[in-house]
Amino acid sequence: MKCIAVINVDLDRSPLGTRSRLAEELAGKTVLRRTLERVGRASRLASVHLLCPITQAEQLRDMTWGLPMKVEPHNAGAPPYEQLVRASRWWGIDSWRGGAGCLSVFDEDARLDAMATLAAREQAGMVLAVPAAAVVIDPAMLDAMIELQAKNIDAAKMTFAPGPPGLAAIVLTRELLSEIAPSGQPPGVLLTYHPDRPFADLTGREACFRADSEVMEASGRLLADTQRSMERLHELFAAGGDEWNAGQISRWLTARQQTHVEEIPAEIEIELTTEDPLAGTLLRPRGAAVGSRAPIRADVVQRVLDSLGNFDDVRVVLAGHGEPTRHPAFAEICTMLRRCPAVGAIAVRTCGILPTDAKQAEAIEEAIFGTPVDLVEVTLDAATAVTYARVQGVDAFESVTARMNIWAERRIQRQQVRPLIMPSFVKANENMGDMEAFFDAWQGKLGMAVITGHSHHAGQVERRAVTSVAPPVRVPCRRTFSRAMILADGRMTTCDQDFAGRQAIGTLGEKSFGELWASATMQAIRAGGNDGLPLCPKCDEWHRP
Repeated sequence: MKCIAVINVDLDRSPLGTRSRLAEELAGKTVLRRTLERVGRASRLASVHLLCPITQAEQLRDMTWGLPMKVEPHNAGAPPYEQLVRASRWWGIDSWRGGAGCLSVFDEDARLDAMATLAAREQAGMVLAVPAAAVVIDPAMLDAMIELQAKNIDAAKMTFAPGPPGLAAIVLTRELLSEIAPSGQPPGVLLTYHPDRPFADLTGREACFRADSEVMEASGRLLADTQRSMERLHELFAAGGDEWNAGQISRWLTARQQTHVEEIPAEIEIELTTEDPLAGTLLRPRGAAVGSRAPIRADVVQRVLDSLGNFDDVRVVLAGHGEPTRHPAFAEICTMLRRCPAVGAIAVRTCGILPTDAKQAEAIEEAIFGTPVDLVEVTLDAATAVTYARVQGVDAFESVTARMNIWAERRIQRQQVRPLIMPSFVKANENMGDMEAFFDAWQGKLGMAVITGHSHHAGQVERRAVTSVAPPVRVPCRRTFSRAMILADGRMTTCDQDFAGRQAIGTLGEKSFGELWASATMQAIRAGGNDGLPLCPKCDEWHRP
């Protein structure tokens, strides 16, 4: 069965919204040429087609001179799910799927409408969608995926491969493209759980190409579209990885992850205030357990932003151990974050209980929608008013869920995707009976919901977890390699488990963000040295990314 490759090219912006690096050199060749040379080694492809805006066609032809590729100009504009991808994929950027909305890396570049048109024109039964920045994509894996799809044509209409973003692609049949392209949805919708039509996860079905376990278990973005991934690829090529296959690259990624400390954290959580309308909740340390810290100063937040250098892929989460929307300069801080070139995505974790003053509430909502932030996590933790009151200590379930529905409707009225609204649920003994109803209701209504386990925060609060999921063998805490935590009083502490600042490293202003991130305490924890620390030896969260 004939298979063509389709590569969506934009020389201005990447699918994530960062600047396009396709025309930039990477170890002596442009990013795009590296991708095309790799794809060109796949023997099962009949042809390779490069989609691009009409205004970029001439430049693209010059860039690909001498390569057997067909440039396909279009004036279709952005796909309908572009903003959804840009809001969602940041929260699972180093994995092939996951994060808010459960979109996949295959959703980032796929232009289903154009792919369907090309498949019909070329009389191709299958289309291979390849990310334009996939400079280390494995040609042998592509051939194997095409062969598997041809073999399973009656059992599956697509073939995908779990693994680090950039090592593989997705194969879709012409029949499937004709079915889903008119819907305006990305292909990842086929991999997402739907309560109204449940099916077994496709990773256990014919549609999944199961590479070696070392490939499926590795993580780390290998698409040349952010500052961090470009640095990772430069390091890979310096190690000799230019000609490595997927298995060799995955082994290198896994080994690197054990020791590599990000120069700038990939994610920074900032506590704006400890004020909280859910001070009596059972599920998170709040109120008296946390203590009172003055609202963070805007200049402290600016110091953090000023330290991020040339990065363009830092995620900032406004959360901590209080209600961030109660900060008097909440709107100003959201604007500061959005204007910072280093910040790729912004999230706000809120209980959803806004001030009773209508003007104050409207100002908060306008900050969320007008900035806009990318993701709003609402800590609901229940599916009924009775359970909500039991675990949160207040009777506010109806008002919070009503506000979530209003926010969802407001997005429709304003015709904007962001902010994504994601209800969250901390699974504990006290609310276990609500978990399934919670997930099905909100996954069906908003397309996303998240469930996490209860943490005892290194023995500082009562254990309420249904079961422990910590692995039997302890390794250095992964969080300390890529995530930073700033408390409202300006102190950086070792991680989000330290709600009282017992392991604070220092204070911004007295030391720079970089000095705190590279402090002796952080280095010792990364090396597995927890001796003398009050919390780390008792913590069960060290295995979480």
